[in-house]
Amino acid sequence: MQLSEKQLDLLKEIGNIGTGNAATALSTLTGKRIEITVPSAKIVPIERIIFMFEQPEDIIIGIRMTVKGDIDLDVLLVLDRRAGKKILTDLLGSPCEDITQLDEMSSSALREIGNIMCGSYITALAEFTQLYLDPLPPELSVDMLVAIVSEAVLSRADYEDSAIFVETELSVEDVKSATSQMFLIPGRGSLEKLFSRVGA
Repeated sequence: MQLSEKQLDLLKEIGNIGTGNAATALSTLTGKRIEITVPSAKIVPIERIIFMFEQPEDIIIGIRMTVKGDIDLDVLLVLDRRAGKKILTDLLGSPCEDITQLDEMSSSALREIGNIMCGSYITALAEFTQLYLDPLPPELSVDMLVAIVSEAVLSRADYEDSAIFVETELSVEDVKSATSQMFLIPGRGSLEKLFSRVGA
């Protein structure tokens, strides 16, 4: 799918609104001043997602939220090792030595961070499009990037060839903390329905 500049600007604007709401929620949760920006938003071919990363066999944190309603989509938030450790340290004040050995508190915290970040984007998307979107509780995975991405796109790849990529940068107390990647992997006909609702 080829998108116009107007459509790409719309995706970025929705991202800015969603991440702004997420930053407010995370600031309230942690008592720290948090900002989240969206340097880029674009459409990427589903089969190329894993090639956007230098080390597709690296162990990463994936937080996946399935959305039902007027359209179906999966939202996948990807944090590499450094980003995962930094977020846990900066936001919770509890150092994380190994993301493959997360305790229950760290796992719950990452789910909640994913819930806030993915959920805020979904809420912004729903408000922009006036579509009914019903997110399910997020699922947390710590595995190789290629395994997490493959599982996320497997059920969609037969009939959908594009995903929305949103890059986010998170700063805590004016210090850049981490960069994360969010992918919106649409169900059948979802992208067309989304853009038709906003006249893009």
